[in-house]
Amino acid sequence: MGESRRAVVPTLVGLSTAAAHDAALDAGLLAVLQQPAPADPSSVPVTAQRPAPGRRLHRGAQVRIWAVPDDPGDDSGGGGGHRVPVNPGPKTPAGTKPGP
Repeated sequence: MGESRRAVVPTLVGLSTAAAHDAALDAGLLAVLQQPAPADPSSVPVTAQRPAPGRRLHRGAQVRIWAVPDDPGDDSGGGGGHRVPVNPGPKTPAGTKPGP
């Protein structure tokens, strides 16, 4: 009975943000972008997600996604992708003002 309330996290990395949101919804989950949306977020690929694909979550749970557009001015030829922030949480507790 409890398993019917669970959803398997799909692979969202590599999908456009629009497709990632659709895939998460199809699985019964909600994909939440973790940084300000790019100018055209629907065409920017997801570069990281938490939790990892295959995990089982309660239906309706959030899957955090990061989608950073390639910098057209970057000619380094790296291609290593973008790292997931180690601690992407808020910098100040909710309801407080940042210090001077």
